[in-house]
Amino acid sequence: MTLTTIIFDLGGTLVEYAGPYGVWPDLETPGLQAAYAHLQNQGARLPEFAQFRDTGFALLPARWQGAVEGKRNLRLAELLHEILHACCGVNGVAPDWVTAAAAHYENAICAQAHPLDGAQETLAALKAQGYKLGLLSNTMFTGQAHVNDLRRFGLDGYFDALLFSADVNMWKPQAAPYLQLVEELGGGVETAVFIGDSPEHDIIGAHNAGLRAVLVRSSRFPLADHIQPDAIVHSLPELPAVLAGWT
Repeated sequence: MTLTTIIFDLGGTLVEYAGPYGVWPDLETPGLQAAYAHLQNQGARLPEFAQFRDTGFALLPARWQGAVEGKRNLRLAELLHEILHACCGVNGVAPDWVTAAAAHYENAICAQAHPLDGAQETLAALKAQGYKLGLLSNTMFTGQAHVNDLRRFGLDGYFDALLFSADVNMWKPQAAPYLQLVEELGGGVETAVFIGDSPEHDIIGAHNAGLRAVLVRSSRFPLADHIQPDAIVHSLPELPAVLAGWT
Protein backbone atom coordinates (compact mmCIF):
# COMPACT_ATOMS: atom_id res chain seq x y z
CA MET A 1 0.00 0.00 0.00
CA THR A 2 1.37 3.43 -0.95
CA LEU A 3 2.50 5.60 1.95
CA THR A 4 0.58 8.90 1.99
CA THR A 5 0.55 10.11 5.59
CA ILE A 6 3.38 10.81 8.05
CA ILE A 7 2.70 11.72 11.68
CA PHE A 8 5.48 13.03 13.91
CA ASP A 9 6.02 13.13 17.63
CA LEU A 10 7.26 16.52 18.88
CA GLY A 11 9.49 16.46 21.99
CA GLY A 12 12.72 14.57 21.42
CA THR A 13 11.84 13.96 17.77
CA LEU A 14 11.54 17.42 16.19
CA VAL A 15 12.23 19.72 19.16
CA GLU A 16 14.39 19.06 22.22
CA TYR A 17 12.99 20.41 25.49
CA ALA A 18 15.36 18.83 28.03
CA GLY A 19 17.86 21.68 28.33
CA PRO A 20 20.84 20.65 30.49
CA TYR A 21 18.90 17.88 32.25
CA GLY A 22 19.56 14.29 31.23
CA VAL A 23 16.61 12.57 32.85
CA TRP A 24 12.92 13.11 33.52
CA PRO A 25 11.38 14.48 35.72
CA ASP A 26 14.52 16.53 36.51
CA LEU A 27 14.08 18.40 33.24
CA GLU A 28 10.89 19.94 34.68
CA THR A 29 13.00 21.92 37.18
CA PRO A 30 13.09 25.25 35.27
CA GLY A 31 9.32 25.16 34.89
CA LEU A 32 8.79 24.49 38.58
CA GLN A 33 11.21 27.28 39.43
CA ALA A 34 9.31 29.75 37.24
CA ALA A 35 5.91 28.72 38.63
CA TYR A 36 7.21 28.92 42.20
CA ALA A 37 8.68 32.39 41.64
CA HIS A 38 5.42 33.69 40.19
CA LEU A 39 3.33 32.31 43.05
CA GLN A 40 5.77 33.72 45.58
CA ASN A 41 5.62 37.13 43.90
CA GLN A 42 1.84 37.05 44.19
CA GLY A 43 2.15 36.59 47.93
CA ALA A 44 1.47 32.85 48.21
CA ARG A 45 2.76 31.26 51.42
CA LEU A 46 5.02 28.53 50.09
CA PRO A 47 7.54 26.09 51.57
CA GLU A 48 11.18 26.16 50.47
CA PHE A 49 11.57 25.57 46.74
CA ALA A 50 13.24 22.19 47.31
CA GLN A 51 10.08 20.89 48.98
CA PHE A 52 7.88 22.33 46.22
CA ARG A 53 10.11 20.75 43.54
CA ASP A 54 10.37 17.38 45.23
CA THR A 55 6.62 17.27 45.74
CA GLY A 56 6.18 17.85 42.03
CA PHE A 57 8.72 15.15 41.20
CA ALA A 58 6.87 12.74 43.49
CA LEU A 59 3.44 13.44 41.97
CA LEU A 60 4.29 13.72 38.30
CA PRO A 61 5.31 10.14 37.33
CA ALA A 62 2.11 8.56 38.63
CA ARG A 63 -0.03 11.32 37.13
CA TRP A 64 1.71 10.94 33.76
CA GLN A 65 1.29 7.16 33.87
CA GLY A 66 -2.39 7.57 34.62
CA ALA A 67 -2.75 9.82 31.59
CA VAL A 68 -0.99 7.50 29.15
CA GLU A 69 -3.09 4.61 30.46
CA GLY A 70 -6.24 6.59 29.70
CA LYS A 71 -7.35 6.85 33.32
CA ARG A 72 -7.28 10.62 33.78
CA ASN A 73 -6.18 13.63 31.77
CA LEU A 74 -3.13 15.61 32.88
CA ARG A 75 -3.00 19.38 32.50
CA LEU A 76 -0.21 21.51 33.90
CA ALA A 77 -2.41 23.90 35.89
CA GLU A 78 -4.12 20.95 37.57
CA LEU A 79 -0.74 19.45 38.46
CA LEU A 80 0.32 22.73 40.08
CA HIS A 81 -2.90 22.73 42.11
CA GLU A 82 -2.07 19.23 43.31
CA ILE A 83 1.50 20.19 44.22
CA LEU A 84 0.26 23.18 46.21
CA HIS A 85 -2.33 21.11 48.01
CA ALA A 86 0.17 18.37 48.84
CA CYS A 87 2.98 20.59 50.10
CA CYS A 88 1.15 23.48 51.72
CA GLY A 89 -2.61 22.97 51.66
CA VAL A 90 -2.94 25.68 48.96
CA ASN A 91 -2.72 28.53 51.55
CA GLY A 92 -5.16 30.85 49.84
CA VAL A 93 -3.64 30.68 46.38
CA ALA A 94 -6.10 32.19 43.89
CA PRO A 95 -6.98 30.04 40.84
CA ASP A 96 -5.84 32.75 38.42
CA TRP A 97 -2.43 32.76 40.12
CA VAL A 98 -2.09 29.07 39.29
CA THR A 99 -3.19 29.60 35.68
CA ALA A 100 -0.55 32.32 35.31
CA ALA A 101 2.04 30.14 37.08
CA ALA A 102 1.38 27.39 34.54
CA ALA A 103 2.08 29.86 31.72
CA HIS A 104 5.37 30.86 33.39
CA TYR A 105 6.23 27.15 33.69
CA GLU A 106 5.56 26.58 29.98
CA ASN A 107 7.58 29.64 29.00
CA ALA A 108 10.59 28.53 31.06
CA ILE A 109 10.67 25.06 29.51
CA CYS A 110 10.02 26.32 25.99
CA ALA A 111 12.70 29.01 26.31
CA GLN A 112 15.40 26.34 26.54
CA ALA A 113 14.04 24.31 23.62
CA HIS A 114 15.74 23.99 20.25
CA PRO A 115 14.90 22.14 17.02
CA LEU A 116 16.76 18.92 16.38
CA ASP A 117 19.26 18.81 13.54
CA GLY A 118 17.56 18.52 10.19
CA ALA A 119 14.01 19.02 11.47
CA GLN A 120 13.02 21.82 9.11
CA GLU A 121 14.83 20.35 6.12
CA THR A 122 13.24 16.93 6.66
CA LEU A 123 9.72 18.33 6.96
CA ALA A 124 10.26 20.46 3.85
CA ALA A 125 11.53 17.49 1.85
CA LEU A 126 8.62 15.25 2.85
CA LYS A 127 6.06 17.97 2.21
CA ALA A 128 7.57 18.58 -1.24
CA GLN A 129 7.18 14.87 -1.97
CA GLY A 130 3.43 15.20 -1.45
CA TYR A 131 2.95 13.54 1.91
CA LYS A 132 0.30 14.76 4.33
CA LEU A 133 1.97 15.59 7.64
CA GLY A 134 0.54 15.44 11.15
CA LEU A 135 1.87 16.08 14.65
CA LEU A 136 0.90 14.12 17.77
CA SER A 137 2.43 15.09 21.12
CA ASN A 138 2.00 13.72 24.64
CA THR A 139 2.13 16.91 26.70
CA MET A 140 0.57 18.43 29.80
CA PHE A 141 1.13 21.87 28.26
CA THR A 142 -1.49 23.74 26.26
CA GLY A 143 -1.24 23.06 22.57
CA GLN A 144 -0.78 26.78 21.98
CA ALA A 145 2.54 26.73 23.85
CA HIS A 146 3.88 24.17 21.39
CA VAL A 147 2.35 25.89 18.37
CA ASN A 148 4.34 28.95 19.43
CA ASP A 149 7.49 26.82 19.42
CA LEU A 150 6.76 25.46 15.97
CA ARG A 151 6.34 29.01 14.68
CA ARG A 152 9.52 30.18 16.39
CA PHE A 153 11.54 27.41 14.76
CA GLY A 154 9.90 27.70 11.33
CA LEU A 155 8.24 24.28 11.60
CA ASP A 156 4.58 25.30 11.73
CA GLY A 157 3.78 25.58 8.05
CA TYR A 158 4.33 21.92 7.21
CA PHE A 159 1.55 20.25 9.19
CA ASP A 160 -1.95 19.52 7.97
CA ALA A 161 -3.24 18.50 11.42
CA LEU A 162 -2.04 18.80 15.03
CA LEU A 163 -3.09 16.99 18.20
CA PHE A 164 -1.82 17.78 21.71
CA SER A 165 -2.82 15.20 24.31
CA ALA A 166 -3.86 17.40 27.24
CA ASP A 167 -6.12 19.53 25.02
CA VAL A 168 -8.31 16.57 24.03
CA ASN A 169 -7.52 13.91 26.68
CA MET A 170 -6.01 11.53 24.13
CA TRP A 171 -2.62 10.07 25.02
CA LYS A 172 -0.13 7.75 23.37
CA PRO A 173 0.14 4.75 23.44
CA GLN A 174 -3.66 4.57 23.31
CA ALA A 175 -4.86 4.06 19.73
CA ALA A 176 -7.40 6.92 19.80
CA PRO A 177 -5.10 9.90 19.09
CA TYR A 178 -3.42 8.14 16.16
CA LEU A 179 -6.77 7.21 14.65
CA GLN A 180 -8.08 10.73 15.18
CA LEU A 181 -5.17 12.25 13.27
CA VAL A 182 -5.32 9.69 10.48
CA GLU A 183 -9.01 10.54 10.03
CA GLU A 184 -8.29 14.28 10.01
CA LEU A 185 -5.56 13.77 7.42
CA GLY A 186 -7.93 11.82 5.19
CA GLY A 187 -5.98 8.59 4.91
CA GLY A 188 -6.09 5.11 6.37
CA VAL A 189 -3.83 3.45 8.93
CA GLU A 190 -2.43 1.16 6.24
CA THR A 191 -1.03 4.19 4.38
CA ALA A 192 0.30 6.01 7.47
CA VAL A 193 3.52 5.92 9.48
CA PHE A 194 4.42 7.42 12.85
CA ILE A 195 7.85 8.89 13.64
CA GLY A 196 8.94 9.14 17.28
CA ASP A 197 11.74 8.66 19.78
CA SER A 198 9.94 6.74 22.56
CA PRO A 199 9.69 2.99 21.95
CA GLU A 200 7.16 2.51 24.73
CA HIS A 201 4.80 5.32 23.76
CA ASP A 202 5.45 6.11 20.10
CA ILE A 203 6.23 2.72 18.57
CA ILE A 204 3.86 0.59 20.64
CA GLY A 205 1.14 3.22 20.28
CA ALA A 206 1.45 3.38 16.50
CA HIS A 207 1.32 -0.40 16.26
CA ASN A 208 -1.70 -0.45 18.59
CA ALA A 209 -3.48 1.76 16.06
CA GLY A 210 -2.35 -0.23 13.02
CA LEU A 211 0.27 2.23 11.73
CA ARG A 212 3.83 1.47 10.80
CA ALA A 213 6.39 3.16 13.04
CA VAL A 214 9.90 4.55 12.65
CA LEU A 215 12.03 5.02 15.77
CA VAL A 216 14.34 8.03 15.93
CA ARG A 217 16.99 6.45 18.14
CA SER A 218 17.63 8.31 21.40
CA SER A 219 20.00 7.59 24.27
CA ARG A 220 17.20 8.65 26.63
CA PHE A 221 15.05 5.61 25.88
CA PRO A 222 16.28 1.99 25.84
CA LEU A 223 14.84 -0.24 23.14
CA ALA A 224 13.46 -3.43 24.69
CA ASP A 225 13.66 -6.66 22.71
CA HIS A 226 9.88 -7.01 22.52
CA ILE A 227 9.45 -3.63 20.76
CA GLN A 228 10.10 -3.91 17.04
CA PRO A 229 10.00 -0.65 15.02
CA ASP A 230 9.44 -1.01 11.28
CA ALA A 231 12.62 1.03 10.80
CA ILE A 232 15.20 2.86 12.90
CA VAL A 233 16.96 6.11 12.04
CA HIS A 234 19.61 7.89 14.07
CA SER A 235 18.88 11.37 12.68
CA LEU A 236 15.99 13.02 10.89
CA PRO A 237 17.79 13.54 7.54
CA GLU A 238 17.89 9.73 7.14
CA LEU A 239 14.09 9.59 7.12
CA PRO A 240 13.13 10.58 3.55
CA ALA A 241 15.30 7.85 2.05
CA VAL A 242 13.85 5.21 4.39
CA LEU A 243 10.29 6.19 3.51
CA ALA A 244 11.08 6.43 -0.19
CA GLY A 245 12.25 2.82 -0.01
CA TRP A 246 8.87 1.79 1.37
CA THR A 247 6.99 3.61 -1.36
